[in-house]
Amino acid sequence: MPDYRYTKINTPRGVFLVKFSPAGIYEINFPGLRHEPDITCSELPWPKLDHDLNLYFQGTWVAFEGYPLDLSGYPTFVTAVLMEVSKVPYGHVITYRQAAELAGSPLAWRAAGQALKSNRHPLVIPCHRVISSSGKTGGFSGPRGWKEMLLQLEGVDMKG
Repeated sequence: MPDYRYTKINTPRGVFLVKFSPAGIYEINFPGLRHEPDITCSELPWPKLDHDLNLYFQGTWVAFEGYPLDLSGYPTFVTAVLMEVSKVPYGHVITYRQAAELAGSPLAWRAAGQALKSNRHPLVIPCHRVISSSGKTGGFSGPRGWKEMLLQLEGVDMKG
């Protein structure tokens, strides 16, 4: 059983709960989505993550790709989709179809959407940057309105 620890990161958008192991960040939970009343917080091995999340919410581009991720438990296809989506630049979007193509399964765009729904590493793996082919934002596993807010924060114009 992995040695999981927790920490909380205060941001202008609320408190994120981060679960991590010696292998890396296991999970990042949006404010209000998961309550762990009896957890003991540990010092984050990557203290810059606190700083970077706060910079991000101030509208500053942040390079999250240097943080180690614990991807244990993900099926192969999910891992492939997440790794491709992690390369989508700040302020840009791709479609679910493009995410599936990049992951090597061009016809699996619905499966790519489901893979992104299981993303435990939001913001670090920017699943909010994947939209439908129609130009609509599509689904998101974070709180209502966050996907649109994150895209707007990054300067993505979804109106036209």
